[in-house]
Amino acid sequence: MLRNWTEFLSPADVEEIHQTSMKLLANVGVRFPQDEAIATFERHGVKTEGQTAYLDEKHVMQALETAPAQFTIHARNPDKSVTVGNGEPVFAPGYGAPFVVDAEVGKREATLQDYENLVQLAHALPNQDLSGHLLVGPGDVPAQTAHLRMLHANMVHSDKSFIGSSEGATGARHTMEMIEILFDGQPQYPVTIGLINSLSPLSYSAEMVEALITYARARQPIVIAAMALAGSTAPITLAGLLAQKNAELLAGVALTQIISPGTPVIYGSTSTNLHMKTGSPSIGSPELALVVTATAQLARHYGLPSRGGGALTDANSPDAQAGFESMMSLLTTVNSGIDFVLHAGGIVSSYLAFSYEKFVLDDEMCGMMRRYRRGIAVTPDTLAYDLMAKVGPGGNFMMERHTVERCRTEFWQPEIASRVDLAAWQECGRLDATKNAHQRWEQLLAEHQDPPLDATTARQLKSFVGQHTH
Repeated sequence: MLRNWTEFLSPADVEEIHQTSMKLLANVGVRFPQDEAIATFERHGVKTEGQTAYLDEKHVMQALETAPAQFTIHARNPDKSVTVGNGEPVFAPGYGAPFVVDAEVGKREATLQDYENLVQLAHALPNQDLSGHLLVGPGDVPAQTAHLRMLHANMVHSDKSFIGSSEGATGARHTMEMIEILFDGQPQYPVTIGLINSLSPLSYSAEMVEALITYARARQPIVIAAMALAGSTAPITLAGLLAQKNAELLAGVALTQIISPGTPVIYGSTSTNLHMKTGSPSIGSPELALVVTATAQLARHYGLPSRGGGALTDANSPDAQAGFESMMSLLTTVNSGIDFVLHAGGIVSSYLAFSYEKFVLDDEMCGMMRRYRRGIAVTPDTLAYDLMAKVGPGGNFMMERHTVERCRTEFWQPEIASRVDLAAWQECGRLDATKNAHQRWEQLLAEHQDPPLDATTARQLKSFVGQHTH
């Protein structure tokens, strides 16, 4: 198993970033346009002015003392619960894409059927540890109630843990109410997780603050992340971006812990550089990989679990560019020690679109990462000295018991990637990885069966959604 993480920042660099963030928090402040948040800060001795909170280092460090370094998200199927912060990456699918890149027609608007399909695929794919919330934004249902249908899909079509709704106080409240139905009472332990994004520079939206407050009161975990863009919503230098992002995230962490000390919170980032020719975010860039690595370092510095990375690309289809950018991003994420990997599968076009084929391909890539992380076991058995002495010079290990007993388990085996020789590939119709992935997701959907769910619970969930969508 990996024991040392990739790091680019020296301890002195981390301290410089921290001190710059502290100056920003104390002198410039972070905007929270929500009365309850401002009142909460004031009650705990934080200076406020209008909608801006000015935190000093004491408030930040006190908040960090109560935030746990590790926690478990409990699935309704206990075998699929996941632990965040134990040194193993938790993989979760893409989030927030309004479009689908279809293998036949190209870009199109995502639908509720797409959403349900992707939940079923997240349930079936072996390396996706959670299902998402906003896997795609279904454009064929009213935006005001779409979160209810998405929550319902995750609860019915999968028994993995899932990300809850952060669509303001309403979406967060509906998440907690539906969880109460699913778990037959309000759980006193984590069963979902909410995604809260700051609004760079140095601000949060009212909707995000409302959701943060709701999750914290329910003591359900929160990812607090920033999508600051170097050259646009953050300084063009990565050091400046990191200092600003750090201030935004620590302000959110402080509010979470003031509301409910001990609520699990993840320190996260989707920040990257702006493409200066087009004005779009560059998520397949080496700069994003550097920010991911720095995010993991800063999270460790503060004793918090981290979120970042994923199989990210700016490519518009699952082509060669998508492959090398996604592998660079995912490998960097794993090597950096990120705990919660959002966008671990499916994303293309700089977060704008989801690809079924890439979802399957990326899941296979996550499987490669799991094998890579296991590393090399060095024991008397694996060193196999006695066997090598027995076989001797010029011998062959193929029929030895040591080989036969391990031949199906020693090596990672792909589902999609081709390992056939050129002649067999020619005879099989010259299928490439994308075509194999297309066949794979079609097969998984055809074979899907919803996991068992108590009939009364299923009826109550359906009734709850019906009452709030009509």
